[in-house]
Amino acid sequence: MPSTGYIKVQTVTSRAELPVEGATVTIAMTMPDGTQRLLSLQRTDESGMIETVAVATPEAAYSLSPEQPKGWTDVTVTVSQPEYETVRVNTVQIFPGVTTMQEIILIPRTELPGDGPSGESFTVPPQGL
Repeated sequence: MPSTGYIKVQTVTSRAELPVEGATVTIAMTMPDGTQRLLSLQRTDESGMIETVAVATPEAAYSLSPEQPKGWTDVTVTVSQPEYETVRVNTVQIFPGVTTMQEIILIPRTELPGDGPSGESFTVPPQGL
């Protein structure tokens, strides 16, 4: 029987770690056929946060023994804001009954070299349960 986990995202600046208001946050899940399913599309508030998003997860018992399927759901979090470099975090793990807090540190475009990257992408390695 499926369970539910939660994710909350906060955006901050790279230097002062001040909240970034008005950033667009998308949370998506890769389906078994490889397509992306959009779970949430929100803008950050004055504290750099979005509302908590519920995510369907496997039941907690799956994480109790190695022969079981993985005990979490992977989501991709993408954050964009015109004044900052876009950041994408792949395979953020959402566990049943737990709220995952994902902090995204945004780099102002003015601090990037002219020929620098247009975005950053990170992949979270799987948990060793």
